[in-house]
Amino acid sequence: LREKIGQMLQLVEYMSGVEAVADGSWGDSSLGSVLYSGGLPSVGSLRERSARLQRAARRHRLGIPLLIGVDAVHGHAQARGTTVFPHNIGLGCARNESLARQLAEATSLEVAACGINWVFGPCVAAAQDDRWGRTYEAFSSDVELVSRLGEAQVRGLQESSTPVAACAKHLAADGATQHGRDQGDAVLSEAELQAHLRPYRAAVQAGALTVMVSFSSINGRPAHGNRWLVTQFLKRELGFEGLVVSDWGGINKLPGSTEQQFAAGINAGIDLVMLPGTNAPGTWNQATSGPWRAFVDSVERSVKTGRISLERIDAAVRRVLRVKGKLGLLAADAGGTAALRPPSSKHLAAAAAAEPKQLAPLVRSKWHRALAEEAAAHSAVLLKHDGALPLSPTASVLVACRGGRSLGRQMGGWSLSWQGTTRDEGLGTNVYDGFRARAGRAGCEACVSFSERGDADSGDVAIAVVSEDPYAEGVGDRARSPVPMHGADHACLDNLMKRRSSRPVILVAISGRPVDISEFDRRSSVIIASFVPGSEGGSAIASLVYGDRPFKGRLCRAWGEHWSLGFGLRLEPPPAAPPPPQEPSPPKVPVFRLLRPAPPPPPPPPSPPPPPPVQMWWLSSPTTPPPPPPLLQPPVPEETSLSLNLVEILGGVALGLALLAVLRRVLCGGGGKKQAQAAPPSDAAEWKAPNSFTDSDRRHAKTSGFSM
Repeated sequence: LREKIGQMLQLVEYMSGVEAVADGSWGDSSLGSVLYSGGLPSVGSLRERSARLQRAARRHRLGIPLLIGVDAVHGHAQARGTTVFPHNIGLGCARNESLARQLAEATSLEVAACGINWVFGPCVAAAQDDRWGRTYEAFSSDVELVSRLGEAQVRGLQESSTPVAACAKHLAADGATQHGRDQGDAVLSEAELQAHLRPYRAAVQAGALTVMVSFSSINGRPAHGNRWLVTQFLKRELGFEGLVVSDWGGINKLPGSTEQQFAAGINAGIDLVMLPGTNAPGTWNQATSGPWRAFVDSVERSVKTGRISLERIDAAVRRVLRVKGKLGLLAADAGGTAALRPPSSKHLAAAAAAEPKQLAPLVRSKWHRALAEEAAAHSAVLLKHDGALPLSPTASVLVACRGGRSLGRQMGGWSLSWQGTTRDEGLGTNVYDGFRARAGRAGCEACVSFSERGDADSGDVAIAVVSEDPYAEGVGDRARSPVPMHGADHACLDNLMKRRSSRPVILVAISGRPVDISEFDRRSSVIIASFVPGSEGGSAIASLVYGDRPFKGRLCRAWGEHWSLGFGLRLEPPPAAPPPPQEPSPPKVPVFRLLRPAPPPPPPPPSPPPPPPVQMWWLSSPTTPPPPPPLLQPPVPEETSLSLNLVEILGGVALGLALLAVLRRVLCGGGGKKQAQAAPPSDAAEWKAPNSFTDSDRRHAKTSGFSM
């Protein structure tokens, strides 16, 4: 029984004694999972830690490997030397499922390179209040957009060539709490609740292996103890077969004693219990004497007293082992992970069966950095434009304000540490460096300067990068709406206007949510929303401002009263360059429209037989004559007209005159000169002079339309 209960436990890796718990040297239990938390070391160091933990688990009598999880919510961002992608709010503005899936595939590779097999993401909350400190973790306020992007990321994590388990979180409606309070209460109607459950349907249909329960409550009922939500809806109605994990100490927020809390959460349907540690010294940070022993002892007593059934324990352990089996951890060579499904990206094909050490060179590869830059560019939204863009690479530019040279603010929370950092540290490109690099390719790196306070006269154009300080979870909750910007950014913009009021200002807002920029709006020519764009955001913003890329982003949530959900401007393409000057051509002769353009002359045909003599049809036949053949072709259509040269014109005129002369002789019986009379035939009685006609001839000619 205690070994089964141990498989339902997850401890924090930095707790002392975790390896002793894993290998069974501190009792007759076991350990099911470990999570990494807080700031993490390099990829190589993490890989060694993970391998050490797995070796300890294999030394146990059962030899069952560990699930090792991490909050890689926008790339493996808490580890050093990895690629940091835009947060989910930016991917919501990009509205590109294929891009979201590629980012998840790249994340799975960088996580697997550290020996980690479980990612606590994607977050499929539909954030409704900008004051919530986790707004940037949500793709959108629109549940349909959240569903599509969440499904794409689940597939990207689990169907890549280096698959890791995905985790749809946080069940449910954590983005709909009153006043945007983290871990608060969501007061919802039945219809509203069903809307917030929709992304979980999509995630389960996509094959998500794990689901994390929310800290928050629904109509006053905590999610960690909500049996209807976890068991009835998720497991029975949706048919979810994976495991359900609690959030960080969330089960201990339920009412009652510790033993009652564990029993309530497990009976509600939680299969794996995440128990927190603390960085401070003390017994609770000792895995062997703190949370591990408290959990195992409490659950064992609850089973013996009947508070928790043995069938419920068996069902939970079965789900934990099922996930491990799908990841390939229960195979004979459980050192690595086996692909859940065939590889979906060619760039990862070579990594399909690779060990973590072999994957290390692919971490923060050129391809991953290019993908991060492309995602940051797609997520940027152009909110205002008066014609100042694009800039010339040789323009004199001043990058100003706190966010212009701060990679930490650019990456946001969950980057390098839980709360992030304001320093310009880590691998990546800040905005100032991105502009300098782009101008440098045009031979004008010195054209770009920087001033954090904005009190410089340099630059004919100012790039004011205003930003929020990084935060995560409840630390980022705000009381006011709209969320105000930092006072230092207001002072920076004031300095820019005082120094050179005529200088155009391009405002770049780096934030984890819509913020109050009404004061900046009146004094800016251009406004660009760049939601915590990640490690390559500086290069992406520069490429947009210089016109190397088009603006494609659209707001994934309304921004105050000015810009609605889905808003995003597009730049008109620049006018085409005029053609190069050419040598003057000779003047054209006006079009002669009565003649068709002559085709290329064919080879000369054989000589035709002589034409028959002209028949005077009004003398030879009393019947109605056919109309005379047309002398000229009908006018050619406008589109087939052709300018002809003077020789062709004169030739056409001569031909026309000749044809008119023939017509006159045919119709009038002679030309301008009198013709010699022919000798009369032998029968003089039958002969008539040319101009003498009988009455019958006159009647026939009259009926034919001729005047005698």
